[in-house]
Amino acid sequence: MLPLAREIDTPAARAAIDAFAAAGGDASHEGARTLVGVLGEHAPALLPLALGDPTLPGDVLRIGLARRARVAALIRQFGAATQGMEDGPELRRAMRRLRHRHIVRIALQEILRLADIDSTSAEMAALAAAACDSALEAAKRTVEKRFGVPVGEGGAPIGLTCLGMGKLGGWELNLGSDVDLCFFYETDDGEVPGDAISVHEHHARTTARCVAAISDVTEDGFCFRVDLRLRPEGTRGPLVNSLASAERYYESWGRTWERAALLRARPIAGDRALGRRLLDALRPFVFRRTVDPGIAREMAQMLERSRRELAVDEARDVKLGRGGIREAEFFVQTLQLVWGGRNPQLQVPGTIQALTRLEAAGLVREREARALAAGWARLRRIEHRIHAWSGYQTHQLPPEGAERARFARSLGYDDDHALERVMREDRARIAELFDSLMPEGTSGRRERSGREEQLEALCDRIAAGADVDTVAELVAPLLPVGDPHEAAEHLCRLARRADAPLGPVMRETDPGLGPRLLEEVSSVADPMASLRHLAEFFARLRGLSHERRLFEDPLLLRRLVALFGTSVTLSSGLIGHPEELDLLLAPGVVDASEVEALHAEVDALIAQEGEVDAEAIVAAMRRAKRGATLRAGLALAAGELALDDTMRVLTLTAERQIRAAVALATRESIARFGPPALGPSGQRASLVVVAMGKLGARELGFGGDLDLIFLYDEDGETEGARSIGHAELFSRIAQRTVRVLSQPDGEGPGYATDTRLRPSGSQGTLVVSLESFDRYHHENAAPWERQALLRARPIAGEPALCAAVQARIAAITLAGEPPPPPEELATMRARIQTELAGESRDRYHPKLGFGGLVDVEFLAQWLQMEQRLRTEPEAVPTTPGLVAALASAGRISRSDADALIEGFSFLRAIEQTLKLLDEAREPVLRPGSRSAEQLARRLGIRERDGHDPARVLTSSYQRTTEEIRAVFERVIAPVPAPSPWSPEASA
Repeated sequence: MLPLAREIDTPAARAAIDAFAAAGGDASHEGARTLVGVLGEHAPALLPLALGDPTLPGDVLRIGLARRARVAALIRQFGAATQGMEDGPELRRAMRRLRHRHIVRIALQEILRLADIDSTSAEMAALAAAACDSALEAAKRTVEKRFGVPVGEGGAPIGLTCLGMGKLGGWELNLGSDVDLCFFYETDDGEVPGDAISVHEHHARTTARCVAAISDVTEDGFCFRVDLRLRPEGTRGPLVNSLASAERYYESWGRTWERAALLRARPIAGDRALGRRLLDALRPFVFRRTVDPGIAREMAQMLERSRRELAVDEARDVKLGRGGIREAEFFVQTLQLVWGGRNPQLQVPGTIQALTRLEAAGLVREREARALAAGWARLRRIEHRIHAWSGYQTHQLPPEGAERARFARSLGYDDDHALERVMREDRARIAELFDSLMPEGTSGRRERSGREEQLEALCDRIAAGADVDTVAELVAPLLPVGDPHEAAEHLCRLARRADAPLGPVMRETDPGLGPRLLEEVSSVADPMASLRHLAEFFARLRGLSHERRLFEDPLLLRRLVALFGTSVTLSSGLIGHPEELDLLLAPGVVDASEVEALHAEVDALIAQEGEVDAEAIVAAMRRAKRGATLRAGLALAAGELALDDTMRVLTLTAERQIRAAVALATRESIARFGPPALGPSGQRASLVVVAMGKLGARELGFGGDLDLIFLYDEDGETEGARSIGHAELFSRIAQRTVRVLSQPDGEGPGYATDTRLRPSGSQGTLVVSLESFDRYHHENAAPWERQALLRARPIAGEPALCAAVQARIAAITLAGEPPPPPEELATMRARIQTELAGESRDRYHPKLGFGGLVDVEFLAQWLQMEQRLRTEPEAVPTTPGLVAALASAGRISRSDADALIEGFSFLRAIEQTLKLLDEAREPVLRPGSRSAEQLARRLGIRERDGHDPARVLTSSYQRTTEEIRAVFERVIAPVPAPSPWSPEASA
């Protein structure tokens, strides 16, 4: 059933349904009829695709609307549809039929409020890339069949690559966009068998066929219009260039607009490795180490030329008009070109991705980034609807009057005046930002001059020692805070010392610091939190050299203020240890090697001869943990590290801490009681630490507990003067390990540990022998205990013993009894939801609640036990990986697997973002609350046709969890626990 959320009982919708029936379509099918009605009312330019091919609506419904198609999946679909085909009518028909189905599906995702512009434009780019890839492969087959394969001097084929440029390269393709392509081949030093044509001509023929296969208009229409004018020398240059000639051209003749074009380039078809080589070679041309602010003027001149050449109606044109989409994108690209040579993290192709990183680098204020992202996304959504409404070749609003009013209602506005008002506001903000790049930009500066005078006056009064009430009166109109009195208290704290940021000495020696600081505070997501954290931070910073650096570096100050107004979790770590401020100076992506480097001090202290200094080791461990967590959090917040990678870093950090704790505890215990005895194999008995739960699955998040069990291999006695049994020795080591991991320390918090997953739970001994472990799980363990072992992974101990333990665990979980009856699992799931989640209409729990993360975990683990599906610990460690493996094994459908994987990723992003915002609060979604607004903003969720981001987040959450629960009940059994928003829950 189509997830309908729009009105289709309109004259246009009814006419579309009648036309569909007249064309031979099955108008009695409810889903097809609804789909066609939606197209008629909201996307009339796409309606001819359904009328020309009445099977299209049914195919779109079978493909599904709720989930995004990934580029790999689209490439597989196009590859299957065109398998073995050469260039010709059959290829072109297959490509166009598949393209039409997907473009209608993508457009409907927006119209039905199922996706943001970020998602649909990325999917359009993936669709175009898949079409280009199939066209290029077919073109190569055709040309190579006639002339052979061009080979280089070593006999290897000479590669050909296609670069996607512009919106295609930036993953931001419109419904009606041309695709900007550039083709390059590896070298001219080679030959084509028989020498009938040159290497260049061979690739030129292939390129021409590829372009024609994509863009030629046939009886089935076209795939995409192709624009090749961004290639070297433009329309005067050859269709395809060798790498050497391209490098020579850009080095000798490359202009600023070509740098901007290459900024968004990426390989989309053919030899992608060759494309990456070319872009790496051209990187110094695109991103220069020299900072040149004059680029802004050149970009503005390019935009003005476009307006003149196209005779743009600026009032109606959402792309090229004043404050339009192009100005928003040029604002971002200009800053990337100016600063990208010195800040490699800015070298990314997407507008919003780059904007996020510019904000993290302190080059754009949070308020500016928020305004530009929201305005850009809204204008892009309007642009998409224009394409779906009136045709592909325009970026102009429909004419004033009834048509524009109907168009506005399609976008969720009451009328055309409401739409125009929102557009004016967005465009004014974008234009102001674009002007701010120009030395002659004046409008925004004039507006701010009065505000600057007020900020100066406020800083003067604070430095002069004004009381809190007086400061509160001045703060109210200047800072967007709910409680001016509380804000005034924090501001006065920032002036308690004469040399504090707002103190009298700083006011005299650096009069611009105070107003600059307050301007930054006013632009962040939570100004009050930022002020509170700033007051705490500067109270601790006194005497450190970093203080002067903060005052002298506006970008560093901006980053600090933004962090303090965004994440309580990261702010707390920095406030407690101001010396970590260096992380804001040189943020970088943390990886396994960085985690190891952070623990070098720990290793050195443990390896020292003589008596170990346990306190120093624990302090060093906390510093390493703090450094890794802060680095990972900052990189995640800046968009430089994906959530999956962040969780892997947090998991690696925890594993490293556990191994250090075991090493310390082992050294201390052996020093007192001697080493364990040698076993029959000649090896000493050993302890193994097994990670469970999130840690075992490499999915540890911020503030995650460590689920651990401790095992040892052989009984016996130690060989020291104070000999004790192995059971006691390893118990002491385990107890000490847990204390080392969790004990408080001035350098920061440790980890909460949980050992209740051991045999017999909290009633059992902390450490058990392997023999006892085996016996318990074969004779006494409950089914859920075997299920918990599916995520067990040895992480500390002798490598050979760890491997043996992993094999034993696999034998217990996958070679033993079948899983519990499905009804029993469903009942357990219901109890967790009703007894632990604490859900209500205004409180959703993404982990334990209805359709939450536990649904996916339980389902995947139960099926793994049922199928006895063995997975390599390194290859399939995560829940999404296990779901994918089950789909590959044929136990669940690909569509169900996609629903589970995407839903799991969405819920996990919610959970971890909530923890990043404030680790101390329970990670629950509260619909309609301010925290929901912050969460939606951090997740990048946009307004959708009149629904604000927080409302979109809530509806997306409900739809996602309903889909997950539906899969659980379809595969396992019905769960006797309703959703918190259902009528049953309210009864």
